[in-house]
Formats: sequence, C-alpha cells, structure tokens
Amino acid sequence: MHSGLGAANVFEGRTLLIRYTAYYGLARGVPGLLNFLAIAIYTRLLSPSDYGIYALVVVWVGLINVVCFQWIRLSLLRFFPANLNDPRRLLSTLLLAYASVASLTGIAGVAVWFAVADESLRTLVLIAVPLIWVQAGFELSLELMRSQLNPLRYGLMAGIRAVIALGLGVLLITWGFGALGPLLAMLLGMLVAVVVLGGSLWRGACPALSLAPELKPLLIYGLPLTATFALEFVVSSSDRLLLAGLLNNEAVGIYTAGYDLVAQVINLLLVTVNLAAYPLVVRALEQQGRDAAREQLDRNGGLLLLMAVPVTLGFIVLAPQIVALMLGESFHAGAEQLVPWVALAIFMCCIRAFHFDLAFQLSEKTLYQVWINGGAAVVNVALNLLFIPAFGLVGAAYATLISYGVALALSVLLGRRLFPISLITRDNLKVVLSGAVMVACLWPLREATGTWALVEQVLWGAAVYTVSVFVLNVANVRGMVLAKRRTAK
Repeated sequence: MHSGLGAANVFEGRTLLIRYTAYYGLARGVPGLLNFLAIAIYTRLLSPSDYGIYALVVVWVGLINVVCFQWIRLSLLRFFPANLNDPRRLLSTLLLAYASVASLTGIAGVAVWFAVADESLRTLVLIAVPLIWVQAGFELSLELMRSQLNPLRYGLMAGIRAVIALGLGVLLITWGFGALGPLLAMLLGMLVAVVVLGGSLWRGACPALSLAPELKPLLIYGLPLTATFALEFVVSSSDRLLLAGLLNNEAVGIYTAGYDLVAQVINLLLVTVNLAAYPLVVRALEQQGRDAAREQLDRNGGLLLLMAVPVTLGFIVLAPQIVALMLGESFHAGAEQLVPWVALAIFMCCIRAFHFDLAFQLSEKTLYQVWINGGAAVVNVALNLLFIPAFGLVGAAYATLISYGVALALSVLLGRRLFPISLITRDNLKVVLSGAVMVACLWPLREATGTWALVEQVLWGAAVYTVSVFVLNVANVRGMVLAKRRTAK
C-alpha cells in the first residue's frame, strides 16, 4: 500500500516538474531565442571594439545589481512560500529594501559622474545608473511571478523586454548610436515590461519605514548569498575586465560574443528547469520535510543532466560550424577556439548553481557558498593574470573552466554534510551513455560545413540522443509514453 502510494507520489512529482519546466520553457523560449538572435545581429552591426564596450557596461551593471539587489530577490524566493496567505507585509518590506538600495546607488552614481572627466565615460554612467535600477526592479518582479508559479505572465514580461530591446537596439545602431544603442534599448525594454506587467503585482504593498526591523531576517539570509553571487560574478565576468586591461576592447568583444553564444543556450535550458524546480523543492521542504525535498532534488537533478549533456556535447563537437553561422566574420577566428572550453565551463557552473548549491540554501547555511565562490574567484583572477598574457583569449576560457571545476568540487564536498545531494544514479549514468552514443554518431560528420550541414548535424544528434534515452528507458520515459497512449485510447 505504502509502496504504491510512494510510486504514485514519485510519478506525480515527476509529472509536476516536467509540466512546470515545459511552461517555463515556453515562457523563456521566445525571449531566449531573441537574446540569442541579438548576439548574431549585434556582432554583424557592431565592431568587436564597440561590442566590447557594450559588454563591459553590461558586466558593470550586472555586478552592481548582484552586489546591491540580489539579496532582495533571494529573500523573496525563499520566504514567499511561507507567506502565501497574506504576502503584503513581506512585499512591503521588499519594496522598502529596493527603494533604500536604489537611493544609495543613485548617490554613488552621481559621485562617479563628478569624479570622471572623460565625457564618453560620463555618458555611460548616465545610462548605467538607471539601467541598474530598472534591471533590479524587472528581475524582482520576475522572481515574484516565479514564486507565484505564474509562468505565463513571467514569459510575457520577459518577451516584451526581449522584443523591444532587440528591435530598438537594431534601430539605434543603424542610426549611429554605436555601443549606446543596445544599452538604451535594454533600458527601455525592461522599463516598459515592468510598467505593463510588473506594477500590478505589488498592489497593496507600502514600503513604510516602520517595516525597517523586518529587514533583519532578510539580510541575515540574503547577505551571505549576495556575497556568494558577487564572487560568482567575479568568476564569470572578471575575465572581460582583465581582457580589457591586459589586451583591448576588441578582445573583450570577441570573447564576450563567443562566451555568450554558449551561455545563452545552456543557461536558457537549465534555468528553465531551475525556475520550475526550485519552488517545488522549497514547497516540499516546507510542507513535507527533508525526505520529500531530497526526492524532488533527485528528480530535478536528473532533468538538469538530461537537458545539459546533449547541448554541451553538441557545442564541443560542432563549435566551428556554430560560430560560422551565428557570429559576424570578424569574430570567427577567436570565438572558434573558445566555444568548446566555455561549453564545458558553463555546464559545470550550472550543475553546481542549480543543483549542488541548493544544499546550502535549503539548510540556510549560505555562508559556505561565500567561501566556495571566494576560492573560485581567487583562482579565476590569478589564472587570468597568468593565462591571458600567455595564451590570449583562450587563456581566459582556461581560467574560467578551472575555477568552475574548483567551485563544483567544493560545493559537492561541503554540501553533502548539510543536505546530501547526488547526481550518481542509474538513470543519470544512462544519460551520460546516451550522450556518448550521440558524440560517436556525430563525429564522422563534424567536417561538413554550411547552414544546412549544421541543421542536419543538430537534427541527427538530437534524434540519436532521443532514441538512446528511450531505448535505455531513462526516468521510465517508456512507461510514461505508454501510459499516455493508454490514456489517449
């Protein structure tokens, strides 16, 4: 009786995970495709140097956003499930935190503007400060939709931003705005999305100063994670800053184009799983306890690996063809060398961030992540300083790969003491085997070039991988398909 009930719960949990992942896949799919398309278009309209300037501003905005606002978003995601019945007080506290931090960053922005003499840099500061505010509000609203398990509205908001940012960005570049074009377009896209779809989410929330004492538990939970994400940002983005210092803006542009080409795809797929999976884990922990949360984590990890393996291996095997199709010609030579190493690095980063790092968040021992990412950040900066002069652009990719490997190893070793999480299961070994079969079938075709050759290679690899997963019956996929067929009859 109990075993039947347990099997039913497993089936229900897996079905719920797949359903919400599909919802978020649709919600993120169109915006993700547009962001991916933006790389192809911008690298054809902008020189590597202008693309490098654009990338550096995005890096600085992202770093400040993480350092100053990330703790607010993380606190929302963690504590909203416990306040489902009446979330207004929590939302009011979060708005108070946002307004306070936005004021401080505004004051800092004014100080930087007066301190900088170069007019072009002053212009970038004038764009960067409001971009920080709007991006923080945009992402906070997205996290609220995610906590409410509302993927449709999430997708609409992300889609509005992506459509406006790409369309207006292209127009502004063609009108001669250069690197400023996509930055202004990004700002306006997020602003419109927040006004149209985000504002109503906060109706009834009032950021009163009397709520200041209630910021304490949010700070206690969120600040260690802020340090964690800031250090992670150093690992993922310090290479651009060091490339600018040690080489030039052109190197930054080529490196960013190659890196983002890979990261956009792998992150899109795995973030989609995480968007659906993490709230399910938190709810399982809050409502049913650690054992239920651990079971959900196993299902989440299996789905992460199922999606990550073929895409990562595809980038490694087909790097020259993908770069030739997606990037402007002036970016080809440098990006081809980067893509295989970046693909492996992003794979390790996502598996750690979306799976093994959850041990620290669920056990509320987030200080461990500070030490892990701190160690990885030190390794990354040191290796970049060593490898970039020696190997050029690809040296930054080597440094990123090694530092992500260090972070993953530390997360696995330290996290197992707090909340045991694993990826070593029979199903996951079958996934790895399916990936190996896919590579073996793609390898003889890797020399073919051209758009149609790449389409054929991708379709062939996907077909081989899908058949392998079905034949090996990963996660009882055959049973679920047959059950659906019986239900349909």
